[in-house]
Amino acid sequence: MQVRLSAAYGAGMSLIATTRAAEMLSTLAEPNRLRVLGEMARRGANGTTLSELGAALGLTPKVVGACVARLVAVGLAVRVGDSYCAQLGDARAIVDDLDAAHPVNQLLAEFPRLKGVFSHGRLISAPELSVHGHDLAVLVGRLIDLNGPATEAEINDRLSVVSDDVALLRRLLVDEGVWRRDRSGSHYEPALG
Repeated sequence: MQVRLSAAYGAGMSLIATTRAAEMLSTLAEPNRLRVLGEMARRGANGTTLSELGAALGLTPKVVGACVARLVAVGLAVRVGDSYCAQLGDARAIVDDLDAAHPVNQLLAEFPRLKGVFSHGRLISAPELSVHGHDLAVLVGRLIDLNGPATEAEINDRLSVVSDDVALLRRLLVDEGVWRRDRSGSHYEPALG
């Protein structure tokens, strides 16, 4: 059976916002562009020239020019006279939109005591499991739409979206009665009511 996330990530975002987020993320996926943007941000509101960027980062004028042109095109940088400045307001808004649309954050509305243990949809610290373990198991169980048997590898793949400690979450889901594990320990399925 297929294991999938229960909610479509980004479903709460408009097509324009989703496209804009993808465009900015793909722009920042190129390491030199990310370095150039970081250097512009470090220099603050006064900005920096192309030659200053090249000298600071050890990049050729051609590479710096191409990076800056792309950053300006997607709205992550702006030209001010002969200088360029990072413009991160739109990026911050996109991160906020992505966070708001994230299925984990949508489920956290029902489990407000768990909000502090998640950041950008990832479990950043384990809550006190004796107090909040059941809520965490239910939240993760609802996030991972397990609609039939799944292998441990499939489960690990899905749980890794939420946490690096997939073994903790697998064990918690079984211990709290959200999932069942077969005798061999290699397949999981939803626990019946």
